Amino acid sequence: MTRSQAIAAILCAAVLAAISIQTARYLMRQTAPTPLGPEGIPSQTSAQGGDGAATNAAPAGAFVGKDKLVYVNYGTRDPALQSFIRALMDGSYDTTAKGRAIFLKVCAACHQPDGMGKEGVAPPLVGSEWVLEDKGDRLVRIVLNGLGGPVQVRGRQWNMVMPPWRENLKDDEIAVVLTYIRSKVGGNKAGPIKPESVGAARMESHPGPETAAELLKLSNE
Repeated sequence: MTRSQAIAAILCAAVLAAISIQTARYLMRQTAPTPLGPEGIPSQTSAQGGDGAATNAAPAGAFVGKDKLVYVNYGTRDPALQSFIRALMDGSYDTTAKGRAIFLKVCAACHQPDGMGKEGVAPPLVGSEWVLEDKGDRLVRIVLNGLGGPVQVRGRQWNMVMPPWRENLKDDEIAVVLTYIRSKVGGNKAGPIKPESVGAARMESHPGPETAAELLKLSNE
């Protein structure tokens, strides 16, 4: 091999090495898991816009469960979660036990097992005026459609994203868990939620998340 050929071979090897490094970095970016925030929820600032800047998009889903985590995509039906919840519903005649099981597996990840909420994650359910209002219609719509924008809870303003659960929880499942939250979590004492009320709210078209202003227009009589 001549001196010129040797130099050319070295340069070619260097170029190929650089290409391999860039390719590996690209693949790592494409396959890297979504950064998770508190309680295993994908970070709200993990998404990037076209200019690379972080956006404040709502989380696409969350891990639910304790012993066996299941990742749930909020906007689409999740057969694994639906089967899991149906097994809970079919496994006991005790509605309180059913409500508690669904609460601990789904709701407690953000609102905490004691229902007192967590800073930067979710507001409290204990003593919340949204939880304890007479008919519970506003609460039903929050669970079905999600909630966005500022909301006052126990005299404090929160501005977190509550995802919709209409695609993954049936009417009786929502009714039993909300009844549990309204009557058994902390010192809450409010009436039950009926599956028929959830079904009626589900029939109403609502393309996006609820807002506090919209919900306050609902009659509480």
